[in-house]
Amino acid sequence: MLIQEEYIEITADNKIYSLGESGLFEPFIDNILQLFRTFQSEYGKCISKLYIDLPDSDAHPVGWIFEKRVKYSDSKETYLQQVWVTLHDDEPEYTVKHNYHFLN
Repeated sequence: MLIQEEYIEITADNKIYSLGESGLFEPFIDNILQLFRTFQSEYGKCISKLYIDLPDSDAHPVGWIFEKRVKYSDSKETYLQQVWVTLHDDEPEYTVKHNYHFLN
């Protein structure tokens, strides 16, 4: 199993900014419940499952969305931070399509 975290800032006027993502990494444990509890203690309350839509299928849960108030690094003001945690079985697979130009 691999994990990816995406960090989101939600401002007071409900603007959404992506703060970055972690890239894929191996968790310290394979127990989903313990992972969930660890993320919850670090990133705040879970507000939703994270879903993915697949063609010709219902939405499937693939992770969680956590939320808490965080201080800006350069002031005492706070913002609402969401962390979207996605679980993966393996590295993504990419397909390469060659579009050759034929000579006459």
